[in-house]
Amino acid sequence: MTKYEYKTVTLDQKGWGLIQSRSIPGLESILNREGKEGWRLCEIVLPSAAYGTSDKAIVIFERALERTED
Repeated sequence: MTKYEYKTVTLDQKGWGLIQSRSIPGLESILNREGKEGWRLCEIVLPSAAYGTSDKAIVIFERALERTED
């Protein structure tokens, strides 16, 4: 059975309101950096803050652990 390890990175979001688009500065470079290290994007979570908005993004990565003899 494959076993996994997980890593989280918290990033700030920019932009406010329903009309303005939100962006996560540096997201592409972080995805590329972690991908080169063998991490795979698992999920991006936007935790709810005041009035249902969020100013943070939590990026969750996973990668398979090296198999070892049991």
